[in-house]
Amino acid sequence: MNAACEPATTIKMSRTTPDTMPTGSPIPEILDSLVELTAQRERKTLEVSLLTTLRELMPDCTVALYSCRWIDGHPWWRIQLDQSDQAGQANPPWALPGGKILRILLQQEERQPVYQTETGLCVPLYQVNQVVALLMLTPNHDTAVDHTLLLALARIHENFLNLLHASDSDTLTGLNNRRKFDAQLYTLVASQHAELPRLPFLALLDIDHFKQVNDSYGHIIGDEVLLMLAQRMQQFFGEEDGLYRYGGEEFAILFRAVSAEKAQAILEGFCERISNQPFPQVGQVTVSIGFTRLDQCFVPAQVIDRADKAL
Repeated sequence: MNAACEPATTIKMSRTTPDTMPTGSPIPEILDSLVELTAQRERKTLEVSLLTTLRELMPDCTVALYSCRWIDGHPWWRIQLDQSDQAGQANPPWALPGGKILRILLQQEERQPVYQTETGLCVPLYQVNQVVALLMLTPNHDTAVDHTLLLALARIHENFLNLLHASDSDTLTGLNNRRKFDAQLYTLVASQHAELPRLPFLALLDIDHFKQVNDSYGHIIGDEVLLMLAQRMQQFFGEEDGLYRYGGEEFAILFRAVSAEKAQAILEGFCERISNQPFPQVGQVTVSIGFTRLDQCFVPAQVIDRADKAL
């Protein structure tokens, strides 16, 4: 349940001193776990920290985290993590859930903070009142699960997901913002290797004559054009590609391709897609794109400059 919609839960702790604290009290371990959890600033490391914390505090349970996405109103899911050392591995394909999980995602079941499933417990995690992840716990044998602790950690994780989304997202388009772009470009430039089968590229995209759109139709229609372009970017490019609103009517794309020729073909395909799909009230909109391969020989500012000159 969305933390903003559910009644607040108060967890009362007695005023104990180190001398009076019961032997074996879990409170120090919980506090250490919370410190580690709240220190994360990237979604992947936040997810790893959550599962690590749950495994430490609930060693008799198997824990897994599933990601959820929505396409044309239908939910898809795939396993994101089931143990911390799987972070960074290739993601499995998306699948249509069935049974009770599908009913939970479609909110056909009575809304609850924790659901009982055939294999254990399911805790939905929400973003803007929509499920974006499912925390699945399978107790071993007849293990009793501390629901209060489970929900507290789930809500903390959910709150941090929403904070990261707010800090990393452009408020108009929902794409990643310039701050997120700078961080991910730096990481890619620092980590990319020539022997990788798919090379990393940066593309900068600009809406042609966008000032004329604002002057002729007003800024509200101009914002609609930006929003629709962002939606079409999300539909065209892969989920693993980074999409960013770079500033104003300019966007950035971080993506991988087997060659520069293939990268150009992908980008030309997107330009053609945009020019062939009319925008309400405006009609045809075209875009220009310049791109360059990310190379460790260049610092991020030089990579951006090369893509900008190509644009």
